[in-house]
Amino acid sequence: MSVLLSLCLVMLLIGCANTHKEYIQIPQVSIPDYLFNDCLPPIIPSELTWGESLLLNQTLLTVIELCNLDKKALKLIEQQRQTLSNIQLPNKK
Repeated sequence: MSVLLSLCLVMLLIGCANTHKEYIQIPQVSIPDYLFNDCLPPIIPSELTWGESLLLNQTLLTVIELCNLDKKALKLIEQQRQTLSNIQLPNKK
């Protein structure tokens, strides 16, 4: 009985030895040019009223939000590149 079990284990080990990986070239995802544009803050006047200060804060927060969206888009593109580079073809027999 143990001989039969050993023989089955040997066959299982030999069957796994014949696998081989095949890699393919995947084109790079191009990054849109607008994501590399600078995030320019608004011009801050030398004298501000309280109301103008609030409007300036709102404008500054909008600029920050847009820059964060650009960074998020770049991260998403990079994640897509990583997942595409990890794809392998199934083994051919």
